[in-house]
Amino acid sequence: MTQQTLSPAPVLSVPPRTGDRLVVAKAPLRVSLAGGGTDLPSYADSFGGEVVSLAIDRYVCVSLHPRSFDRAVHASWEYTETTPSADMLQNRFGRAALLRHGVTSSLQVASFADAPSGTGLGGSGAFTVAMLHALHLRGGGRPDRTALAEEASAIEMTDLGRVVGKHDHYMAALGGLRLLRIGKGGHVRAENLPLTPALRDYFTNRLLLFYTGQSRDAGQVLAAQARQTESGQASTLEPLHVIRSLTGPMLEAIRTGQVDRIGPLLREHWEAKTRLSDGVTTPRVDQLYRAALRSGADGGKLLGAGGGGFILVSCRPGSQGAVRAAMAEADAPELAFGPETAGTESSSLAL
Repeated sequence: MTQQTLSPAPVLSVPPRTGDRLVVAKAPLRVSLAGGGTDLPSYADSFGGEVVSLAIDRYVCVSLHPRSFDRAVHASWEYTETTPSADMLQNRFGRAALLRHGVTSSLQVASFADAPSGTGLGGSGAFTVAMLHALHLRGGGRPDRTALAEEASAIEMTDLGRVVGKHDHYMAALGGLRLLRIGKGGHVRAENLPLTPALRDYFTNRLLLFYTGQSRDAGQVLAAQARQTESGQASTLEPLHVIRSLTGPMLEAIRTGQVDRIGPLLREHWEAKTRLSDGVTTPRVDQLYRAALRSGADGGKLLGAGGGGFILVSCRPGSQGAVRAAMAEADAPELAFGPETAGTESSSLAL
């Protein structure tokens, strides 16, 4: 028998995989305590904005994973979409962040959040900060947190043309308990405030968050406020001046540990805010606020631009159970939280 010699199989040239990584980043949500809304350029450019805010241990997380098998962009946010190119994504925040970083294809994106979007906890700012942080790490960089806040605010304010300020982006990037001073041109000075044991106990045990079940687009709500501010309408400017003036007493209460002053200041803030427009509050919000006060709250306010979202309630000592019972009866779920001090964080795994 003649022995047949087989030729060796051809060796295919496969490019080595280099730089493939799973990247994950998170950024905290926040609750504003005083001065919310004065960070908008329409107000801050003329009068200077001041916001006292607390980052909380509730987050928006973003993960990035390569997608080489079809080079598409597949994204899972509050909905799922797959497109040939990033510029076709419906999610405007994710689309703008990817395009800023020159990422147009071959990517899988997923986001996760501890609260629905449009509910007053700074979710869009936290998402954008987390998305950018992940993109920087994917590209091999570890950006300064202030630079992340500025880049995230530029996406919302410049790329997308949204009427927002920089409050949410700075709190998502930096974390902590902070005073943000916003000057002309959007210059921000962030001061870290001491988080004493008394404050930590108050924020963890006596300051409660309840979901109204309603959501809204903050940009649309704030656009009307900005137009009225720019036109000098007293009905808008006067409440904003009051809201800004409350940052001084809030800072004094925080720095001296007089936590029992915080609830009444939140109540003053809310009363001023409801004068900004008819759309700030709703019958549902009014119902929940009255129920909280009747059951032992000493103050509180709706978070964010208004029109729905989360209501922040300050409880007198020992009244937490009664307040929780009243909110449960009104079908307003609680979102437990505590202070968060780390700001945005990221990590990666080689694939």
